[in-house]
Amino acid sequence: MTDSVGFWVFHLPNLMLAALIYTLLGRYILSLFFPPESDKVIWRVFCQITDPILNLVRLVTPALVPMPLLNLFAIVWLFLLRFLLFYIVRMLGLLPAATG
Repeated sequence: MTDSVGFWVFHLPNLMLAALIYTLLGRYILSLFFPPESDKVIWRVFCQITDPILNLVRLVTPALVPMPLLNLFAIVWLFLLRFLLFYIVRMLGLLPAATG
């Protein structure tokens, strides 16, 4: 049972953070091709998904940082959260064992 709990305690948040990171990376790449006020569906969907994350990142990032760079800051903050998650789960002894 402990292995199963450790597996989900680590992997579920880790996969969610990874999905957010890749979505932010996708938004950054799309921002190179679309203007911020574009009405294209793919751009609007990426903005709707990532705007709440960027609003949270704006709270901890200096206001001096422009919007295109805020996206990159968000990616860095989420990577740091993934590392923090790894260390916390490891310190608690819930990290799933590698088998093979």
